[in-house]
Amino acid sequence: MPPTPRVALLERLAASDGRSGVRDGIGGDHDAAVVRSVLFNLRRILNSREGAAQAQRDLGLPSPQDLLQNWPSSREGALSAIRRCIQRFEPRLTEVVVRAMPSNGELALSFQIAARLIGPGRIPISLTTAVTPDGRMSLS
Repeated sequence: MPPTPRVALLERLAASDGRSGVRDGIGGDHDAAVVRSVLFNLRRILNSREGAAQAQRDLGLPSPQDLLQNWPSSREGALSAIRRCIQRFEPRLTEVVVRAMPSNGELALSFQIAARLIGPGRIPISLTTAVTPDGRMSLS
């Protein structure tokens, strides 16, 4: 049986005042706390650039210019880079699928990320990301 996903250690420590119900990863709405923790981590890793973290040189994605150079022919490589990054640095997710979303005439690229939390219940997570003009990824 796969382990039950937990709220990240640093988030539990930050919540150690006891009011949030996340300190020990149980109590309150545990599933909602884990999903918030996963989304927080996804924002962090998808907005990190490869090579920027000295302790973990492969954390993050290539720069948006590199990722999207020669778009749409580079589409599969970009989708694959996003999927690999999530699979490597968010171990609470499984069955990660990344798809390019159709553009509605704007000069913006967006992606849909679908996955499931590990453990009992295997809660589905689906979100849309967009590359903003400043090169960051927004998640919604």
